[in-house]
Amino acid sequence: MNRWFDGVYLVGRYNWLQTGVWVLAHNGEAAVLELPPTSLVGVEFGPGPAADAAAVAHELGVAVKFLLCTHAHHDHFSTRTFDAMRQRFPEAAPVLQSGFRQLAGDSGPRYFDDGATLFVGGEPLHLVHAPKHSHTDTMVIFRGAACTGDWELNTVRTVNERVPVEARVRSCDRMIEFVTRTGYRVHRVYSVHANDRRDGVDFPALMADTRTDRRLW
Repeated sequence: MNRWFDGVYLVGRYNWLQTGVWVLAHNGEAAVLELPPTSLVGVEFGPGPAADAAAVAHELGVAVKFLLCTHAHHDHFSTRTFDAMRQRFPEAAPVLQSGFRQLAGDSGPRYFDDGATLFVGGEPLHLVHAPKHSHTDTMVIFRGAACTGDWELNTVRTVNERVPVEARVRSCDRMIEFVTRTGYRVHRVYSVHANDRRDGVDFPALMADTRTDRRLW
């Protein structure tokens, strides 16, 4: 376990793409963020995310209330990991963007279209549908920190071209509008792979800059 921010803990990184699993905790409750496989080649190996998340929850002394995922790409959502998490945390409610329905089924998950607000230990946890890297992209905002999933920041470009540019720009605008509408101060961002971490950010300015067509790779 690695504490990144207040209430934000990295459980571990899984499969060769190093997808992070996170525990978001406050006041005795928690959400588990991300449901990746341990392998992308059909044979699972290594420690399982569910067992590791359970160990972290036990160490922190928290009850897991929600299961979340940033997007439905195969290195982030595994039905095997999803089932294992539900077995480990039978009281936890899966809350997923509606684009997950084909993968996760209709039995159990709560789906949202544009967004949802949950509460973890009395602290709001915001889910905002903002497609850029994928059509199911969900920004996860908790305790002033936004998990940006696999978004490439500071450019409207993406390694995955399936989301139209116009939709990516609208997603940046949606995140700016979220801050304007709610007054919520996002001052930290981190990628779900744990390979980008920024403190003291001006989040609306970052989102505005991400609308720029800039070549970064």
